Formats: sequence, structure tokens, C-alpha cells
Amino acid sequence: MNTFTRGQKGTLASLGAVGDTPRLDLGVTLALSGGSGIDVCCFGLDQSGKLSDERYFVFYNQPQSPCGGIVVKGSADGMLQTFQIDLSKIPQGIKRLVFSATVEGVASMSGISRGFVRLSDAGTTLAEFHLQASDYGKEKALMLAELYWKDGWRFAATGQGFAEGLPGLLRHFGGEVADEVAKPTLVAVVSPPPLAPKVSLTKLTLEKPGERKTLSLEKNGSPGPIHINLNWDRAVKKSFFGGGGNGADLDLGCMYVARDGSKGCIQALGSNFGRNDTAPYIYLDKDDRSGAATDGENLYIQRPDLIEKVLVFAFIYEGAANFSNVNGRLVLHERDGSETLIHLDAPRAGATFCAICLISRTPSGIDIVKETRYFQGHKDADQTYGFGFNWTRGSK
Repeated sequence: MNTFTRGQKGTLASLGAVGDTPRLDLGVTLALSGGSGIDVCCFGLDQSGKLSDERYFVFYNQPQSPCGGIVVKGSADGMLQTFQIDLSKIPQGIKRLVFSATVEGVASMSGISRGFVRLSDAGTTLAEFHLQASDYGKEKALMLAELYWKDGWRFAATGQGFAEGLPGLLRHFGGEVADEVAKPTLVAVVSPPPLAPKVSLTKLTLEKPGERKTLSLEKNGSPGPIHINLNWDRAVKKSFFGGGGNGADLDLGCMYVARDGSKGCIQALGSNFGRNDTAPYIYLDKDDRSGAATDGENLYIQRPDLIEKVLVFAFIYEGAANFSNVNGRLVLHERDGSETLIHLDAPRAGATFCAICLISRTPSGIDIVKETRYFQGHKDADQTYGFGFNWTRGSK
């Protein structure tokens, strides 16, 4: 094992890594006196050292880069946070992976009681860098270590502090902080190049069924349009029991009841795409059957103030036996840039219909409640939620 000191660098080859683009684990252990909360993240930076693609800001609430080369593994092997890194998947535009830690409240890095970064390859430790409290004062964030490209991949023990914490790091890497709060509960609002990405710290993940977020009514009685995005992993491996192998085709849709009592179902099946300029003010943008659209499928509720309830659902049209291997995720975007993330987790074997969330009018505003309940089809879900439709078989 190679013990690194602050500022030391070395090639992965000299450290004993196998191959030019190895699969690595980078683990971080960090404890502060007083037990303050600590968040660990990874920034994937371009040649100029900037976060040009906000999807490469990887942490517990955005746990994987789009290429799959950076994955948050969580607490493992005694580490506070571990990242699994497959350098063969990192695109050429990403030249640096910077691993950082931030603390909350009145705590600072001068309170480090135990801390180190460990880089491993196939269970063998390549390098370890220990953090010393005496090196820091009131810093709220640390650039711990990085993997970077320079005629081959290299490892650096950085240990550089930032007084401002996460917002300071974001600005340092060229990001624009959209909403600064104490704890980063979500990431990036997409900004097209060449503009710097705006990173939202107001993203919320609804973890368990029944968890909710309430959108307050504004003075005009409406919380503003809601943009609902469904995305998933298109390539599906063929399972032992059959199914999959040709790419998953998921469809996004909703059942709704308006405040005037009218009701309907918006979905690509049957070409019921809705309307954005007249009632029901709910519409679906497309049917992504080929999987070519990187932005998945999108549903828009233009007038949330006119709804009574909306059940947002996804169903598998073809290409997968169930939801277990498609990694479905739903993001609800609000007008102020806030986002609510719902993973289509805990799927039921054989069920190809997922009731993802229920959006309903309440006296205080609009409630978004995670459901993630799985059914055999539309009719079974309707019987549970009581919309009362008459269902017939359809096709696309």
C-alpha cells in the first residue's frame, strides 16, 4: 500500500492498478468532533476544470453519472461513502474526478477526529491518504482527492479546503448556485452549453411510499405548471425467465379528475396525448418507442389549480418482463427550479404497471405523494384508486 501525503501525486500504473482504465473503488472515511453531518460528492470536470455537464455532479441524491462510470455505493467496508469508478466508461470530455466532502452547521474541518481516503482495485489498496485536523481551520468543505488524466490516469491527494462549503465548491468549478440551503437535497437544473450549469440545492427525493411534498398556492391560486419527466435504462439484459433483450419501451401517462368533475386518461396508447391550451391542460409530449430520446417522456400539468387528482403512472409496453431491471425514475420540475425525484423501486415480479405518484388538491395547496404501487395493468390500478373508467384493449 502507498501512503500519500497532502499534495502527492502518482500514476495509477505506478500504484499497481490493472490495465489502463481500471475499475476502482474510492472510499472516504470522515468523522468530526460533535458528530456533525457530512456529505461526500464527486465532480466530473472538463479540460478547463469546469462542471460543464451537471449530470457529473454525483452524490447520494444523484447516485450515478449518465455514462455509468461513477456510482455512489454508500457506506461500505467501514467507509462513510464509497464510489465505484469504471474509467473505461468515462467520456473523453471528462478529465478530472474530484472527490469532496462538506459539513453542516457550526462544524468545520478543524474538528476532524478521523479521516482518510482509500483507493482500491479489485480489493487491493493502491493508495491511502490521511487527513489531519491541524491542516485546517474554519473550512466547511474539502477537495479530498482526485483522479485526473495526464498521459494516463493519475491519483492526487489534494486536501484543499474551502471556507464557503458546497456553494463555494460549485462556484469554483464554474457552476451557478440556484438556491443555497444548508444541506444539498438535490442537484442540477439543466442549462444548455456553453452556459455554466445551474445547480439547484432544492431537489427532494421521496424515499418511501406515502412521503409527500406540498406545493403552496400563490396569490393567483396556482402553484405554476408542473413538468413530469420519466426516464429509464433502455438496454435491458435478457433475464433467466425470459423477457428483455430488445430494449425497454416504457410509457408515461396519467389518470385525472378535474375540479369540474371531468376525467380522462392521458397516454400514448390510443393517441390520447391531451391538450396544453384547453381543458384538461394536461399533455404528453411524445411516445419514445425507439429509446432514442435521451430526455425520456414528459407530461405537463399546465393548470394544477384546475385538478382534483392526478395519478401519474408508467407501464411497460414491451421489452422487459417487469420494472426490476429498467431503473425507472420520475422527476417533477416546478417553475421555481425545484425538483422532486421518485425512483420506481421495490417492483413486484410480473407487474408491468406502476402507479408512481398521486397529485391532488388540498386546502393548503397541491400534494405530491409517492405511491410506487405495482399492478397487472390499468384496470387493476383503477379499481384501487377509484377513477371508474371502462377499459378496452388498445395498441400503438
